[in-house]
Amino acid sequence: MFDIGWPELLVIACIAIIVVGPKDLPRMLRSLGQTLGKVRRMSREFQSTFNEALREAEQQADIADMKEQVEKAGNLNPLGDLTKSIEDDINGKKNGAVQGKKPERPKPVEKAETPAAEPEAAPDKPSGPAAAPASETPVQEENKA
Repeated sequence: MFDIGWPELLVIACIAIIVVGPKDLPRMLRSLGQTLGKVRRMSREFQSTFNEALREAEQQADIADMKEQVEKAGNLNPLGDLTKSIEDDINGKKNGAVQGKKPERPKPVEKAETPAAEPEAAPDKPSGPAAAPASETPVQEENKA
């Protein structure tokens, strides 16, 4: 802090002995030590008071933030939010129809018929269009008939 070395301390001690005298020097050093102790205590107290005030201010800010969050959570209306979402979707579809856009309809799912009553064909005799020879096409089959 002060960058005082041993030579400087020796000079200060010599001047203190000359000015104060060897008889009163111990009393003076004791009162100086007590004064420095009081100053340190006061600075520590000031610093702790300042830190405490800072912590209280942070807590007040945190409490205010928490209060806002609780109020937002208290205003939560799931049914109202759902209703609004549905109304927005409906309005969006109406606006799309008004602007000339056709609303997209889901395509029906075609179910594949499973032939439960038909007997299975023998593997050596294929049936259906695959049974026709490769040289004959369906058009040629119609001409034969």
